Amino acid sequence: MIAAYEFENGKLVESDDRAEAPVLICIQPDQMEKMFIQTQFDLGQHTLYSLLDENELPRIECRDHKIVIICKHPLHIGVIDNNVEFHVTSLGAIIYENRLLFVFNEPIERREFLTTHMRIYDIRDLLISVLHRTTLHFHEHLRCISLGMEQIEEEVIATADTHQLMNLFTLGKSLTYYVSALNGNNSLIERIYNNADRLNFNSQQKETLDDIRLDSAQCCQEAQITTSIMTKMTDARISMMGNNLSILMKRLTIISLVLMPMNLIAGIGGMSEYTAFTHDFLPMWASYGLLIFAFAFVGYLTYKFLQKMGLLKY
Repeated sequence: MIAAYEFENGKLVESDDRAEAPVLICIQPDQMEKMFIQTQFDLGQHTLYSLLDENELPRIECRDHKIVIICKHPLHIGVIDNNVEFHVTSLGAIIYENRLLFVFNEPIERREFLTTHMRIYDIRDLLISVLHRTTLHFHEHLRCISLGMEQIEEEVIATADTHQLMNLFTLGKSLTYYVSALNGNNSLIERIYNNADRLNFNSQQKETLDDIRLDSAQCCQEAQITTSIMTKMTDARISMMGNNLSILMKRLTIISLVLMPMNLIAGIGGMSEYTAFTHDFLPMWASYGLLIFAFAFVGYLTYKFLQKMGLLKY
């Protein structure tokens, strides 16, 4: 799907003329739409497929009077099998002959993508706005990850549920992708800022780029700190779960030891066949004394056998 936009009084409004509109947004293009943008923006097949590749690394290229930019953009939060997942996709941008093309290979909300409080008068203003919005979007997701991490950690401690632990691992996996994406975007913004004059950005746009550059660096640092905290806290939570399980097993063992003598007494006292077999030639105290001695002797032999086999080492 291709949507066309034009500038009007510092805002972006929809246009009906795709062939002349200064801004095009292409989302999950079909074959006809791919041919259209290749013709309009003089794109080779390799460049187009690079723009649509979700695993493409962030970069900027200037060639053949075109500026090709690929950055990472966060997708909506997804829920799969009750696990919250955060995904990242590639955002491609082409500046060619005072026209700007955005290409996504994933479904996104155009209105949310274009939401900005900045005044937009040309395609470079719009590009800066999108980079800023992408950085803010990452920051919002990092805050959600931090809140989700704290909630899951509390549930892990309270319930020792492995499902909640798997949710924590899923968050850690998503955060790893976020750190990689943010580092790539930060390098991209740094390169755009360092080549602002060559890319025909004016002084005001360069100042805005400088602010975005600082925001991006802070977002990278925040993601790295969150990753470090999550890794250490996850290891601590696993240790605590193991410790809680050990305490539980200790309590169950104590209960078993408390009940064991009573079970032994009840078992011996209920041996009516043994009493009937020995009462003719041995008094009860002697027969049961011999039985207890035999039990103790068998227990001692079992202990020595296990000790010789090396099964009682701690």
